[in-house]
Amino acid sequence: MRGARGFTLLEVLVSITLIAVLVVVLSMALRSGINAYTRARNFNASFFPESALEGLLFRQLEAVVAPGRGGLSGFFFFEGEEDKISFVTTYGPQGVGKGGIWKVVYWLNESEDRLYYAQRPLMKRQEARKDLPDRFYDLSKEELNRKGWLVASLKGVKGLYFSYRHVSSRGEEEPGKWPEEFRKRRALPVDVAISVDFGKKGQRDDSARRWTILPVGAI
Repeated sequence: MRGARGFTLLEVLVSITLIAVLVVVLSMALRSGINAYTRARNFNASFFPESALEGLLFRQLEAVVAPGRGGLSGFFFFEGEEDKISFVTTYGPQGVGKGGIWKVVYWLNESEDRLYYAQRPLMKRQEARKDLPDRFYDLSKEELNRKGWLVASLKGVKGLYFSYRHVSSRGEEEPGKWPEEFRKRRALPVDVAISVDFGKKGQRDDSARRWTILPVGAI
């Protein structure tokens, strides 16, 4: 009987080459999968909190207390700046009209990279127009709680931007060109635009911002 035939050098080289090609292909597929997962994770980390924030603000602005509308008009209050907004709404934790009347405040703490949200129920009309407590934006969550505010925060926010469309600027469709303040005591803006930056800190380029336009007083 002839002994078992071994592999030739050519067969060994072909096998090694095929294995090497297979390893390269698998490595590229694994790397592509990891990159796709990382991109999806980073996207979800900002997309879902941002969507929840915009959804809450949308519902509250729909139910904003407006001047000259029914018995609640005495509670009217609205002030807006570039990085903060405060107003009175009937949208509470349990929905429209089921949680009383609330004064809400959104603002950014740049030193902490946190967006803060505070709400407080109003029992008297004069409370609506009353100024926020001294150093309100510098107070800790515990200090605000003691003053009757319910506070929540969103970590990882590098920038928060608002702009306000007036009735007189209804035709202007670019939120980056709207005024960055709204301080009219007897009126509401037509729309509020919000842009939340989870990326590079201090991003000031209007063209790089993604704006979401929210109507005011739809209900």
